[in-house]
Amino acid sequence: MPPEIGQPGLFMALIDEINRDYPFQVRFSLDDRLDGVLDWLYGRLGCWDMYVDLNDHSIRYCFKDLADASAFNRRFMKREAG
Repeated sequence: MPPEIGQPGLFMALIDEINRDYPFQVRFSLDDRLDGVLDWLYGRLGCWDMYVDLNDHSIRYCFKDLADASAFNRRFMKREAG
């Protein structure tokens, strides 16, 4: 039975479940501006999850399939000029 909200270990249990079910992850800094992310993700409901990693100061977008994670990364990864 899953832990109740507020019980110790709930957050880690949820993270473990996300990591298990959505193993292909793309990490972006909380400072990154990702215009259009929600529109892109909306078309793939059920194929992704996400969580904020405060220790790493990042958002982790997690996907079931490598192809979706790769497409997301290509679309939103910041590219350096030059």
